[in-house]
Amino acid sequence: MIRIIMGQLLKIGKGTLSVDEFENHLITNQTPKLITPAHPQGLYLSKVTYPFLDLPPRQQFSSILQKQADLTWKRL
Repeated sequence: MIRIIMGQLLKIGKGTLSVDEFENHLITNQTPKLITPAHPQGLYLSKVTYPFLDLPPRQQFSSILQKQADLTWKRL
């Protein structure tokens, strides 16, 4: 779903979709005729919040994910 939303936001940035059209799709729960999802590269889940659980925020990735992220960026 995040790829679809990001794809729509990219269309707004390119000028092929208006903000009003985007908001209308969200409000009316209508699926656009053409869905162009964003490419998955560069998209990642960085935060999940559950306000009703009152969990303390974590400032960094788990050590395994952090190590993998560091290695990936060094290769770029």
